[in-house]
Amino acid sequence: MNQDTNKKKNVHENHRARMRETIRKTGVESIPDINLLEYLLFYSIPRKDTNEIAHNLLNTFGSLNGVLNASYEQLLGVDGMGESSALLISLIPGISRRYIESAEKKKVNLSEPSDAVEYIKSKFFGEKNEVFYILCLDALGNLINCCKLGDGNHQTVMLDKRGILETAFRNNADTVIFAHNHPNGVAAPSRKDIETTDEMQNLFRKCGIRLVDHIIVANGETLSLASTTKYSILFR
Repeated sequence: MNQDTNKKKNVHENHRARMRETIRKTGVESIPDINLLEYLLFYSIPRKDTNEIAHNLLNTFGSLNGVLNASYEQLLGVDGMGESSALLISLIPGISRRYIESAEKKKVNLSEPSDAVEYIKSKFFGEKNEVFYILCLDALGNLINCCKLGDGNHQTVMLDKRGILETAFRNNADTVIFAHNHPNGVAAPSRKDIETTDEMQNLFRKCGIRLVDHIIVANGETLSLASTTKYSILFR
């Protein structure tokens, strides 16, 4: 190894050490997005300058949010990105969801629509496909279980109505709340959403279980049908 190579290696190692120490002391809040990505890539690219790759990511996806919402396959298409780096970055939204969900476990009473909305919206963080949840509650509105019952494409999710009823029975639910997302749409019910809500409401009533709300999440916006005058009649 010649002198120039040794010098480059030392500069590279010193740069990583300085950035690591800065983040250790100040946290990530004061770090620009480009440097945050650069530092994150240290863990998947141990012996290469990652600044250029971080620039490639931001140039490709436009923002840190765009990078973190990119799929594994999209990340692989960026110059300099390998399988380990693409997997590392694609895991972050899911890990963030788990973190938020863990913090939200203290909020177990969802008898108020606003509390239910606040609880469920974290479930859809970073989701690119339409997914469906049922919240099973006891007679006092305490959360018994939150179950994911459907996972479709970016436009629709197929639901098993019998499976929904069985989930409510299995969890001894007195009341239930539906929630699903519109990944590429708005927080407003489709005609199919209304029909499904009405149909399931009738089925639950026959079984002595109350469906008390259907929450829709889209692009950071939320809508509680039970709290919206136009749709609240579905839950009377």
